Order: sequence, then structure tokens, then C-alpha cells
Amino acid sequence: MDILIAILLVFLALLPVIIPFFRSSDGAPLGSEQTELLELLDEKQMVYAAIKELEFDHQAGKLSLEDYEQARHSYELRAIALLKQIDGMGAQQGSGGVGSRGKPSR
Repeated sequence: MDILIAILLVFLALLPVIIPFFRSSDGAPLGSEQTELLELLDEKQMVYAAIKELEFDHQAGKLSLEDYEQARHSYELRAIALLKQIDGMGAQQGSGGVGSRGKPSR
């Protein structure tokens, strides 16, 4: 009886570690579109960080006003392009998700 209780306690202690190996994944693995979206989001964060660093460098006197404006304009154009791509991918995923659940579209 003591051995049975010990085995049960060990099993219960290991259960949280073992469960993920036996679960089937509910979501599909990341597809190429999702991977691309994550890469775009990462790049957007890097561009935002670069703009903040650029502002800091200008305020610290490391950049002239002309260099600052030129670099900021370049970063802003890249950020706009990234946001358009991200929005486009979000619209594609939003319209594609309804048809994939098997509901008829009207």
C-alpha cells in the first residue's frame, strides 16, 4: 500500500512535466505568413528603437539638425512601409480565417 501511494505521488509530481509531450497541438505550427509577420513586427520595433536613439543623439549634440532630419525621415519611411505590410498581412489572415473553419461564406 505504501509503494502504491509513493508511485502515485511521484506520478502526480511529474504530471505537469509529462503532459506537454502527450498533448496534440491545438494550433497549427507557425506558417510562413506568421513567421513573416513576426519578423516584420520585430523589424518595426527595431526601427522605433532606432528613431528613439536618433532623437537622443540629436539632443546630446552628436548629430546636426540636417543629419537628424535626413535619418529620421528615412526611418519614418521604413516604419510606414512596415506598418502597411503588417496591416496587409493582418487583413489577409482575417479574411482567410473565416473560410478555413468550414463555415459557408455569403
